[in-house]
Amino acid sequence: MKTGEAIRHMCEVAGKGTVEVSGDIGRGRSYVGSILSRGSTPQADTLAEIAEACGYELVLIGHGEKIVIEYEPRDER
Repeated sequence: MKTGEAIRHMCEVAGKGTVEVSGDIGRGRSYVGSILSRGSTPQADTLAEIAEACGYELVLIGHGEKIVIEYEPRDER
């Protein structure tokens, strides 16, 4: 699944629109929608933040292990 498809899917399953998710991660109303309309690929920490807002986690799987990519809330960066 491509990044944009994954973001759309997470929002849909979470029952949230892109405006709500943008607000949940402390960004402007159009942030997530802009990522999708531009076909942009967010950095891993931003993708992890979007995933968290939708009830998901960003996980790397390989070599018999799982690595969860956590985001740092903006006020802690």
